[in-house]
Amino acid sequence: MTLKLTTSLVAISAALATPALADVTAADVWSNQQALYAAFGGTLSGEMTPEGAVSPEVNFILPEGAGSLQIKMDPITLDENNDGSVTITWPSPMTILVAGGISGEGTFTAELTAKNDSYTSTATGDAGDIEYDTEATNWQVEVVNVTVDDAQGEAVSITGGMTLDTFTNVSRVTEGNLITYTAQSETGTSNAEFTFNVDNVTSTSTQTSQPITAAVAATLPVGGSDLMNLSQAMRDGLNIAIESTGAGSASSTVTTLNGDILNSQETTTGAQTASIVLGEDGLSLTADADGFSMAFNDPLLFPAPLEFAIDAITAAYNLPLNASDAAQDFRIATSLQGITMGETIWNMFDPASQLPRDPAEVTFDITGMGTSGLDLLDFAAMGQIFGPPPVQIDEVTIENLNIAAVGAQATAEGSMTLDWTDLETFAGFPRPEGAVTINLNGANALMDTLVEMGFIPAEDLMMPRMMMGMFATQVGNDQLETVIEVNEEGHLLANGQRLQ
Repeated sequence: MTLKLTTSLVAISAALATPALADVTAADVWSNQQALYAAFGGTLSGEMTPEGAVSPEVNFILPEGAGSLQIKMDPITLDENNDGSVTITWPSPMTILVAGGISGEGTFTAELTAKNDSYTSTATGDAGDIEYDTEATNWQVEVVNVTVDDAQGEAVSITGGMTLDTFTNVSRVTEGNLITYTAQSETGTSNAEFTFNVDNVTSTSTQTSQPITAAVAATLPVGGSDLMNLSQAMRDGLNIAIESTGAGSASSTVTTLNGDILNSQETTTGAQTASIVLGEDGLSLTADADGFSMAFNDPLLFPAPLEFAIDAITAAYNLPLNASDAAQDFRIATSLQGITMGETIWNMFDPASQLPRDPAEVTFDITGMGTSGLDLLDFAAMGQIFGPPPVQIDEVTIENLNIAAVGAQATAEGSMTLDWTDLETFAGFPRPEGAVTINLNGANALMDTLVEMGFIPAEDLMMPRMMMGMFATQVGNDQLETVIEVNEEGHLLANGQRLQ
């Protein structure tokens, strides 16, 4: 909870923070920021004194009164300069009060203290079109006091804080029929440490994040969007594009009961890149991450830490989100390379090391076309759907499917079209047409090993072996291939042998 709050404070600071020189007044800056917060679904309020001091108050209300969040801060100053710019200065130290809650779950209040060696923003431009240039060094946030009114009546306390060595951000807010927001930021190394106490259980979490760069470009409907119907908001112009790169992070958590360790966890990630676009055309996401590792230790259950690692993770998704009469492309692709487990995990089920322990791989890339009668982000309408959803997949292509582990490998590729006018040939399922090629390597050796280990009785594998012999062609030593085909007559064939 506190980590999210401090992240929000950084975002608020950046937005209240910094295009081309022209005359802009303090009132222009304040009005420009109020328009931005309204576009994000919140309100920014505060009366400005003749000297340019204002105490910001930010409020967000969840749909249907499900919850709220309020942030109040000590006064900031907006000084009008002789060159037509406005300098925004954040005091140090600065008190920040945060309050909120979720209906039926409880409420909370938090008092934070923020300090910095320097934190200023320069606003330039014209009324309704303002650029903010922000620089901050040695930004620190410390939890002073937290009160939680938990619906279950548990006593909760939180202590700790975070530090950020440098932060720069250049953002621009342009008002019009839509609110246009762009930003480019560089965040230096950050460190956070928080301790949570619930009754006699204490959990301490630490995290170090290496530098991050980010670029944001967004268009937002004036006055905000209905969070329960983002599909309509996207038709009204909502579009958000984010690109980011990060150098990696490391975190740890230790949980104790009455001073005795219950469990601990350490996680590290390497370099990361991500690109996300959300708009009327749908969701597009690409991401790459290197060097993920995790070690979990529970002394009461395991003799040593459970270790798990992935050398590289990639993802690529293109998903239509709004209903359309025309067919739309989609793609779902994920790759996990170099999956490894520590000896403790292996020894739970293979103490004699009978299974190969080479790094595993899971990769799939599926594309296609389909027609959707659903606005997937109209959550209220989605909740009223009964029966099969009005979604029609017309084409599916397995570009790549590869699963390799414990000495065996399965691959597949091929494509199918689906005829929705024929729901009889395959008993209520649209008739497919096309072919998929499946290769299986090392399956017999794996089954033999599982029998030797006592995992599976030999007689239980008689049927799978017989089916493999009937419908697969041997193309090498312990290498099998099957071509599953559905022809234009609706006949199902395996390697040319008719099954239906």
